[in-house]
Amino acid sequence: MKNKGIKARDIPIVGFALFAMFLGAGNIIFPPFLGAHSGTNFILGWLGFAATGVGLPVLGVVAVAKSGGTADGVSLKVSSKFARILNLLIMTFIGPLFAIPRTAATTVELALEPFLPKAWSTQVILIVGALIFFAICLFFVLSPSNAVDRIGTILTPLLIIFLLALILLSIFKPMGKPVEGLLAEPFSTGFTTGYQTMDALASIMFGGTVFVTLLQKGYTKDDAKRAMWPIALIAGVALIVVYLGLIWVGASGSATLQNFNEKTALTVAAVGELAGLTGQIILAGIIFFACCTTAIGLIITAADYYRESFGERRSYRFWGILVTLISYFISIIGVEGIIIIAGPLLELIYPVVIVLVVLNLFSPRLQHRWIYIGALIGAAPAAILNALRAFDGVKVFSESLLAYFPFGLSGFGCFVPAAIGGAIGYLLVRLRKQPTTT
Repeated sequence: MKNKGIKARDIPIVGFALFAMFLGAGNIIFPPFLGAHSGTNFILGWLGFAATGVGLPVLGVVAVAKSGGTADGVSLKVSSKFARILNLLIMTFIGPLFAIPRTAATTVELALEPFLPKAWSTQVILIVGALIFFAICLFFVLSPSNAVDRIGTILTPLLIIFLLALILLSIFKPMGKPVEGLLAEPFSTGFTTGYQTMDALASIMFGGTVFVTLLQKGYTKDDAKRAMWPIALIAGVALIVVYLGLIWVGASGSATLQNFNEKTALTVAAVGELAGLTGQIILAGIIFFACCTTAIGLIITAADYYRESFGERRSYRFWGILVTLISYFISIIGVEGIIIIAGPLLELIYPVVIVLVVLNLFSPRLQHRWIYIGALIGAAPAAILNALRAFDGVKVFSESLLAYFPFGLSGFGCFVPAAIGGAIGYLLVRLRKQPTTT
C-alpha cells in the first residue's frame, strides 16, 4: 500500500545521502586547486565552479523528476534511440570508465599513500589500496535496498564532521592571505573545472536512483516527484557551502600553493601546511568517506542501469561485481591519468546534458522534439572545438574557429548557438502547425 504525503524524516536523510553521493573525488581535489590559482579572485572561481558543480546537478535531479523519474525521460523527447545511446555513454563515463575509478585512486593517493614510507612503490600501493577500497564498497553495494539509508544515516554524518573540521581550521587558522592568482578568467575556469566533477552527468542517473528509493519507501509517483525538489535543494546548499570552504583552503595558501600543478599533491600540501599530521588525518577521513559514498552510489546506479538496459538475464549482483572489477583495473592508472583522458570527452558530452536539462525545465509548450534537436545541433560545433583544444596539434586551429563564437574562447561558445538552434526548431514547429490557405 502506498503512503500518502511526504514524510518529513525522509527528506533530510535522502537529501544528505544525495549530497554524499555527489561529493566524490573531483569535488574534493578540484576546489583547493581552483582556489590556489584564483588567489584574490577566489569568489569568482567559486561562482563558476558552483554553476556547473552545484546548479546543474540540482537542476538535473529536478529535470528527472519533471520527466517522470527516470534517466531516459530527460532525453527521450529527442528519440528513444538517442536516449538509450546518450544514457549508456553517461553511465559509462560516471561509472566504470572515469568517476568510480577516480574515487579509488584519489582515496589511495590522498588518504593512504601520505602515511606510508616514501620508499614503497606508488604503483603497488595503488593496486593494493584500490583493492581494499572496492572490497569495502561491495559490502554496501550487495545490499542495495538499504544502501541509500546507510549512506544518509552512517557515512554522511562522518563525512560532514571531517569536512567541517577542515573548513573551520582554515577559517580560524588560515595559511595566510590570498595573493594575485594565475588565472586570467577565474569564473570561466571554475565553470569548466566543474565539468570534471561529472555531477551534472551523475544527477540524471542519481535522480532516477532517488526516485526508485522513494517508491520503495512506499511513496506514490506524484509524492516522489514533489519530494525530489527539497531533496535536491538540501544537497545543493550543502555542496555550495563545502565548495566555498574548500576553495578558501586553497586561496588562503595561494602564495605557496600556486607552484603545484597536480591536484592531489596540492591538496595534501595545503592540508599539511594548515594543520600538519592532524590535518592529514582529517583529510584522509574526508577523502575516504566522500569517495566511498560516491562509489557506492555510482556502482548501485550503474548495476541497475546495465541490468535494465541489457535485459535481466544477468542479475544485479553480476553487474555490481563486474562494474566494480572494471573500475578497479582502470583506477590503477592514477588520478592525473584519468583526468587527462576524461577532459576532452567531458567537453563533448557536457553541453549536450546542459541543453537537455535546461529544456526539460521549460513549460510543456517547449517540449517538442525539434526544439531539442535544433538546440543540440546548435551546441555541437563549439562542443567539438572545445574538446579539440586539449590536443596540441589542433589547439591553435580550434581556438581560431572558437573566436567566431560568442564567448567561445571563454568556454561558453555552445550556449548562444544552442539557443538559436532551439529557437529555429520552435519556429519550424509553429510554422508546421499554421493552417495553409488557398
